[in-house]
Amino acid sequence: MLIRSTLIVLSGAALVAGSLATGPAAAQSRLGDYTPVDPVAYQVSEPEYAGSVFFTTPDGRHCAIYWNNGPAGCDAVPIDAPAGTDQLRVAILEAAHFVDADRPIFTHPGAKTLPEGHRITRENTTCGIGYQGTVSCEVGEHGFTLSATYSVLR
Repeated sequence: MLIRSTLIVLSGAALVAGSLATGPAAAQSRLGDYTPVDPVAYQVSEPEYAGSVFFTTPDGRHCAIYWNNGPAGCDAVPIDAPAGTDQLRVAILEAAHFVDADRPIFTHPGAKTLPEGHRITRENTTCGIGYQGTVSCEVGEHGFTLSATYSVLR
């Protein structure tokens, strides 16, 4: 009886430890699980942005995927970002990183809101909106997840 009780307690502790170890990532889904949207609906009319898509998160952060495998990113950073940074970006040959930008390049006044649980794909890059407005973007082996309070870069 003592062995069974010990096993039950240890099993419960392992479950609790496992759920605590996942932290914010537990709230995220893989982008492939999100509902796709038509990227044409998120393109803007200016010729210099031809083929690029711009979107906002439900809580108002501005993001974009540039055409021809250009960078994807957001003109936003979480509270834990390095001081002085105001952008998060990723590209096919560039791991996700924070940038101190001269101007916002992922913001467009005509950007539409990408709803929670939806994703947009442009060429080899996909971005999606997850739980509570987190935005995740992936291109090749690189990507990021951004929320107001944390980020995960790869």
